[in-house]
Amino acid sequence: MKNIIILVVLMCCRGVAAASAYWTGFSKFSDINCGEYNGAYVYCFNGEVVGETASSSIISYIYGHKESGGIYFKVEDFSQELNPTINRWALALYGDIIDEMTFQTATQIPFCGYSATDYKEGGVLIKDPTDFYMVFKTTQPIISGENVLEGQSWYGWVHVSVDDSLNMTLLGEGINLYGGPVTVGAIPEPHSALLLLLGGALLALRRRRR
Repeated sequence: MKNIIILVVLMCCRGVAAASAYWTGFSKFSDINCGEYNGAYVYCFNGEVVGETASSSIISYIYGHKESGGIYFKVEDFSQELNPTINRWALALYGDIIDEMTFQTATQIPFCGYSATDYKEGGVLIKDPTDFYMVFKTTQPIISGENVLEGQSWYGWVHVSVDDSLNMTLLGEGINLYGGPVTVGAIPEPHSALLLLLGGALLALRRRRR
């Protein structure tokens, strides 16, 4: 009986979490090479985060190319498209705590220009392509006339590997659904409201047993 009650409580918590906030995860295109473009390889990261009162989409094309024996990354900026998104990317290490301040001081993945050669020139050097972390900041776009303003932001991470042929494998991902800091490589803890719900249910179960 005890196990059944705990299972029901956990299912209720999961239902509350799904109703209040959720993360779709990255699409299947995030863990394969999407193809060659102007001498660079493009990796597609698509996903959506829905918070309690706001939401944002991640539509990012990251371009990898080889230069002087190293692998370099750039990212395309979609913030001025018809359906704008506001996404930024940086490099990080396992265990880093990413919030607004630390994201700004992290090694940024620079934006591509729109020339035919900019996709395969310069960028940020990936020191160990076989095992590294990228962090992202996605911000809700708010349309005000002809301007795109920034709303709520969320922080997350991806763990990836790139081989000598520039094929990318997605090894893991995580995001803080509630807009707070995220620890790179760690799945964020449940929201405090869910913990209170679970704690209250377990306390009621303990009193009933007595």
